[in-house]
Amino acid sequence: MSNVKTTQPGKVTWEEMKAELMELPKETLVDMVDMWIKNYWTNQNYWMVFVERDFGEETAGRLDSEIWENTARAQVHRLKKLLNLGDDVQALATALKFTAPQWVNAGFEWEFLEITNEKLVFRVNKCPMGTYRKAQNLPLLPCKIGSPPLYIALAKVINENFEVRCLHAHPDEPKENVMCEWEFVLAKKEG
Repeated sequence: MSNVKTTQPGKVTWEEMKAELMELPKETLVDMVDMWIKNYWTNQNYWMVFVERDFGEETAGRLDSEIWENTARAQVHRLKKLLNLGDDVQALATALKFTAPQWVNAGFEWEFLEITNEKLVFRVNKCPMGTYRKAQNLPLLPCKIGSPPLYIALAKVINENFEVRCLHAHPDEPKENVMCEWEFVLAKKEG
């Protein structure tokens, strides 16, 4: 039996949808978010593979990097406003947890290795794009080249003083159970 009301003819508005969503059990809402995230990453994987097929790896990688840079900036801006986040390392940790680049339920396995007042380090052990590409016998994407704009944009929305460094990512030599590692340092303000 469905958890939603019977849909009637008429205009669909956000206010009506919101009211209907508010009537759903919290568990159903969480399950819907889970589904939307999986749909988002399914779209991302297909988009990347099809663009690569039709236009080549270099073009696909460049476009993917541009899209993620802008997507990350928009997502973190909205999240920062929604959750009233500050501009410190903890705000960055929250942004990393709740924006698309690391959604755990989409197939990411990752962990924070270090969180201090000045520094955050995290490691991705498994990512959906890497898992998909390995399963299709496709080469891994050069994340060390394509991902810095994403993480720089994400961090700079939280605080312009964040410096971002890739500690490990393809095409670096593979490490057991490590796709990539990133370091974010909150630099001291001058003056």
